Amino acid sequence: MRFTKWHGLGNDFILVDMKEAAVDPSLAAALCDRRRGIGADGLVLLAPTAEADVRMVIYNADGSVAQMCGNAARCVARYWRERYLPTATRLTIATDSGSVTAEFLAGEGEPLVRVRMAVPGLRRGDVGIVTDPDGDALALQVAVGGAEREFTGVSLGNPHAVTFVADAEAVPLADWGPQAETAEMFTEKTNVEFAQILDRRTIRMRVWERGVGITQACGTGACATAVAAIRRGLTERETEVRLDGGSLRIAWAGEGEPVYMTGPATEVFAGVYGEATE
Repeated sequence: MRFTKWHGLGNDFILVDMKEAAVDPSLAAALCDRRRGIGADGLVLLAPTAEADVRMVIYNADGSVAQMCGNAARCVARYWRERYLPTATRLTIATDSGSVTAEFLAGEGEPLVRVRMAVPGLRRGDVGIVTDPDGDALALQVAVGGAEREFTGVSLGNPHAVTFVADAEAVPLADWGPQAETAEMFTEKTNVEFAQILDRRTIRMRVWERGVGITQACGTGACATAVAAIRRGLTERETEVRLDGGSLRIAWAGEGEPVYMTGPATEVFAGVYGEATE
């Protein structure tokens, strides 16, 4: 099986082009294993489709399906453009939660990718809460670290729960993250973001990803964090979200509008998994 390894701010993925190789999705956990496999936060399968330039299907490191991933979208956009559409200035990517559009921005070094993400879901039902599903997900009480904390629910095709803290670096992420991810109210589990407002245009955020754990970055998580901050009046409508692996620029005009995410995507290496034959 031929593959290529990419990352977006340290959030890394194994990309398999289904035009060139076949892979059993049940192998996702083995492929992502960092000691016995290739090592990654996720496996992404790419295939042509009539509905967009390319379709991506994402599997988390534990083998579960991820409906959407912003960092993966940037990686897929760059791979597909360089492999098949070298003159394209933008392309569309079909996902399990709908299509997104990627635009390539010129600049020094590797080009940045600006992705037009989904219109965020702001209701309780959008993040898998079955009680009062049409209610606003702005103030969710979730027990973490032995106390109730207020979270804001946001869906970007996948569920997120964002809470604002005084010091993001001090959060015991490996402890609080899984507690919030598996809270009973989130029937589909959830991604979890702990965010610190640095100023009106800058947020420091750390993330616990559903089905993966601590990661260097999460594109949809950065979008969800910016949306939550804007809804609460904590930042302007365009912000820099600083993650462990680097920064993303997030812009959101308001309710009913899509979120725009801008950041890098980098190829690490390509290879063959399994026994190679001549």
